[in-house]
Amino acid sequence: MRRRIVVALTLGVVLLVASAPAASAHGERAQEAFLKMRTVGWVNVEFTGGVVRQGESGADEIFIGQGEEITITGITTLLSTWPGTLGGGNPNTGFISVIAPGPVVTIEEKTVNGVSAPHRISIEKGGIYEFDMTIAGRTPGRWHVHPSFSVKGAGTLLGPGRWINVEPVDGYTNPLTLASGEVINLENYQLSFVWIYSLLTFLIGMGWMFYWTLRKRTVQNLAVTSQIPLNTDGMSVGLILKEDHRNMNWFLIVTLALTVGMFIYQAVAWPDKLPQQVIEFAPPAFEQAGAVPVAIGIQAAYDANTTTVTMEAEVTNTGNRDLVLAEFATSTLTFANSEVEPPTLEEAELVVAPGGTVGAGETVTLSLTLADPRWEGDKLIPTTESQLEIVGLLVFDDGTFAEVHAPLKLEF
Repeated sequence: MRRRIVVALTLGVVLLVASAPAASAHGERAQEAFLKMRTVGWVNVEFTGGVVRQGESGADEIFIGQGEEITITGITTLLSTWPGTLGGGNPNTGFISVIAPGPVVTIEEKTVNGVSAPHRISIEKGGIYEFDMTIAGRTPGRWHVHPSFSVKGAGTLLGPGRWINVEPVDGYTNPLTLASGEVINLENYQLSFVWIYSLLTFLIGMGWMFYWTLRKRTVQNLAVTSQIPLNTDGMSVGLILKEDHRNMNWFLIVTLALTVGMFIYQAVAWPDKLPQQVIEFAPPAFEQAGAVPVAIGIQAAYDANTTTVTMEAEVTNTGNRDLVLAEFATSTLTFANSEVEPPTLEEAELVVAPGGTVGAGETVTLSLTLADPRWEGDKLIPTTESQLEIVGLLVFDDGTFAEVHAPLKLEF
């Protein structure tokens, strides 16, 4: 019976491993709704470059070859609704990048608010950060790629993503010019050296492990070895001999010789070095193109039967020209007003009543209808959380935007 159970379990594990598909996304649906909706807002996220055609999802997907570049642009902002219990409630260090299922793309260039920012930046609640990232396809396959905003103490927060199909060509190269002027390919530079060093250290470790598990009773007879006091080497009961101490000294000598020898080798082979860069700075402040409108959420409701959110918001136009509400954006969802611009296949339709226009200097109460099954599919409605609230950005036809949040009522 035991043998049958072991065989059944073994076969089950083998079948499970063999049938598991390769990961093509990264579990963004597992994040809590408040993390996606109350922390970071995204506006005008666009992927440009490559060839756009219908893909496996039925929507437009991007097709590029290995080494071919595309650009991701957009604006992200830290919302005023940032939870006080998250990262101390005062975000101050962040890193804008891209998230993909592993190193399937390469970041070639990145700017934040017009300046190069390959490293982390100083951030603040309410700060607005316009980003421009150039990435290149690296690994053939179909990958879901998002812009991301990593915040110290909070983790990585994702923006709207796109499916990118990287098609194989004659191989991928990632050239880099060293301080010495030599141009190398990061894909295979000193790869043989890495393999040799890893193999040598692996053999030392395996030799040490087999020495104590095959030749000694340290593992085979735990009933005995567990009775030996913690700070005793077992020599008094014959578990460890002087020969073992001598052999372990040889293991130590070989390990130290390999470590010191490799350190000397790299110092001689690569004398020109740049220290690891840990600079952090605050990018220039981003100014919206026009007068910033003000939005106050009055109430919101979610109908679970139709997966529709309705929201009433009081909008004040602080400028001297009429504004038309063009989009509502929250987390990875964007709802577009077809009277301004038709929604893309990745967007849902925004219905605004009594219209979408807010006159210069006026205050108007707008009713927004936001229907999309992804409210449920992407787990954006906080039905299991202690604070029922809808948070997003109202984006107007002149490019300005305003944060809005309102208490949420559930209707089943």
